[in-house]
Amino acid sequence: MNSSAPRAAQGSGSGRSFRLGLAQRVLPGAVGFLSASLVLYAGQFLTDDPMSARDLGQVLGWSLVGVAVLALTGRRRGVTLTEDALVVVHGARRDLPWSGIERLEVRRVLGVSQVVAHLADGRRTTLPAPTSFVDARFAEKVGELTECWEARRLSPPPAAAPPPAPAP
Repeated sequence: MNSSAPRAAQGSGSGRSFRLGLAQRVLPGAVGFLSASLVLYAGQFLTDDPMSARDLGQVLGWSLVGVAVLALTGRRRGVTLTEDALVVVHGARRDLPWSGIERLEVRRVLGVSQVVAHLADGRRTTLPAPTSFVDARFAEKVGELTECWEARRLSPPPAAAPPPAPAP
């Protein structure tokens, strides 16, 4: 599964985005909802008042609604590589200047690799994308992200153009 947007500017890093794909957003929730439904059903089955087929259908129906919500939300979650910053969208937008990122680390949690940005102020930010979960191109994307950071981390962001001089 491809979890990134099309390349905007190959190699330059400007405008390149990494987003979670549909499977990356839906599969964890679907497995969670299905597991919770099965546990609920098993718990009900072992009691004196087992769950009826209608009740089970309602639980599974609500599970599908939850999965649909997951599919529709989180579409904007991800990162964009710009000339002056790593733009992280994870609920809210956050610009991390390249010069403020001390290092990038790939961390593996529960079998899924994610990128963590270690900031100069001591904070850490786990990037919402790229992630190795159902993404065969994860290593390539991490390499591209790392190359972009290495090329920009030592130089300050470009200064804004000075305002025009007032007319005499």
